[in-house]
Amino acid sequence: MTFIDDVLQGRATIDDFDSYSEAWQDSEEDLGEFHDFVGLLWPEYALWATDHERIDGDDVLAYVIAARRHNVGLLDHLRSVKEQDATAAEVYRLAGWWAKEWEAVSQHYTES
Repeated sequence: MTFIDDVLQGRATIDDFDSYSEAWQDSEEDLGEFHDFVGLLWPEYALWATDHERIDGDDVLAYVIAARRHNVGLLDHLRSVKEQDATAAEVYRLAGWWAKEWEAVSQHYTES
């Protein structure tokens, strides 16, 4: 089970994220990529890991969890709440920026 799974099942809260991070760092065995270990898709992890001036990683985690609870993608969830929630609007804006970056990287590698 991942951190995201555990939160969705009521076995963890966002405040427990650091414990999962420490468990991954301290493990003697190969637990795979960190984002997979905690249950984040790569774009979600990138949003969480980026140093933001106006949002923090816990905000991103809260939106990821809310999206999973509603069984929708993160961008769809953010789009549905961004008009009423300034933080969601900022995360949505950043997600769009990341999407452009990922698209540019993907194009670079497919052109090679």
